[in-house]
Amino acid sequence: MQRKYRLKNGRVFNYLRIKGQSNANKMLVLVHAPSKFPLKVGFIVSKKVDNRAIIRNKVRRRLREAFRAIIPFLKDNVNYIVIARDACGESSFEELANNLLHLIIKSDLLARKIDDDVAQRLKLKQSVLDKAKFD
Repeated sequence: MQRKYRLKNGRVFNYLRIKGQSNANKMLVLVHAPSKFPLKVGFIVSKKVDNRAIIRNKVRRRLREAFRAIIPFLKDNVNYIVIARDACGESSFEELANNLLHLIIKSDLLARKIDDDVAQRLKLKQSVLDKAKFD
């Protein structure tokens, strides 16, 4: 994922945690809030996921890659935080991508339909894609 999309400022993280809306499933929590600046995203993978840094970094890399592929289809001017839960440590890339997309659809943050190429590359389930609604 490009650096211009990374959320690094601690104040913005705190603001999103306090003022943002959140949705969760068994693997992830998605916190989002509107912004006057372009899209930014931050990832939180704590030691609850796994005590080993190798596993935490692996989960973070997988989440970044899944989110990077979905960025062109998201609404702009929104900041996001993706928080990994315990179950992420032993999950595959496909499970993480499907859970992330499930939360994005649940939050109604998709601006347009996801291309078949992206869906095939991320191995997204058709049942998850069918739940998406567009304006």
